[in-house]
Amino acid sequence: MFNTNQKIKNKFDYLLNILVLILIILFYRINIVQGANINWVEISKTPVGIQYLDRESINIKGEGIIELTTKYLKIDTNNSKRIEENIYIMKINCLTNKFKDISVNGNKNLTAKWEDPNGDKLLDDLISDSCENV
Repeated sequence: MFNTNQKIKNKFDYLLNILVLILIILFYRINIVQGANINWVEISKTPVGIQYLDRESINIKGEGIIELTTKYLKIDTNNSKRIEENIYIMKINCLTNKFKDISVNGNKNLTAKWEDPNGDKLLDDLISDSCENV
């Protein structure tokens, strides 16, 4: 009986060591992602918000299509303080100057449709700047 208990304990210790090793690897990978360099560059500013672009995130996805990460800071016009921050992953069609938000704050938008910026200065400037640097 003692021999059987010792074998079970050895197997348990082995599995526990494997689990610890897996957790260490996972936490190490998370730290790599969190430590990734984000190069936020201010693209445009209005009284209601500021648009930033991570220039390192621009990827060409097809003819005239790019994908990038952008950050929008909404500003309270009464006191000029930041009231909201959103991070977007968007696709931009540089041929038509349309965009679609495929992710907002890490939540994928599977039903995103191509949209026109409709004169929104922040979006117009983002599209212009992003397509110019591709």
